[in-house]
Amino acid sequence: MGSSRRRGWTARVGVAVAAAVLAAGCSDNSPPDDEGDPTAESAALRVQTVTGAERLDEQTRTEVEGAVGDVLSDYVVAAFLGEFPRQEFVQAFEPFTSVAARKATRDIDLLTAATARDATAVRATDLDARLSFLTQAGEVLGGTAKVHFAFDATMEDGTTRPLALDGRFMLVPDDDGTWSIFGYDVRFDDGDETPAEAESGGGA
Repeated sequence: MGSSRRRGWTARVGVAVAAAVLAAGCSDNSPPDDEGDPTAESAALRVQTVTGAERLDEQTRTEVEGAVGDVLSDYVVAAFLGEFPRQEFVQAFEPFTSVAARKATRDIDLLTAATARDATAVRATDLDARLSFLTQAGEVLGGTAKVHFAFDATMEDGTTRPLALDGRFMLVPDDDGTWSIFGYDVRFDDGDETPAEAESGGGA
């Protein structure tokens, strides 16, 4: 699996917008605009294809890595970053298919930082995604992102609470070239209780 590892896709996840997503194979090395921003030092999102890329041409591989990176970045920003304390986390499921989004709302405490909603700030410490693509005749039919997302939540009393999401997201390409999450199988540790698992087979 590791022998087919390709160039990684890197993006700086900022507090305000997921539009900070960069093109495949690039990274943002510029200093943050606001050094006082508690999330300005958040870890970069690393997206790396481990299987399936060898069957794609360079342009197609770059496009699908970038599109999947967009989806994961949108999800991470809406689910775990942004302004805290906060109450709304449902918007994190906008990159999901309609069926998967409905199921995800029932697992909101396992797919977002909802259990740390009273935090004063949340910072990403490790954002890693390894992609596997299903292809046929040079066309990408679907993909899986194996993820490890880790965060530090600063609570009202000044203590730091670790959050960690591990598992996989299943994705499918849309007609317009974007991608959507149609299923997930994840394990979430909110730093307070025994890690819990959430699973959805997805659907359109």
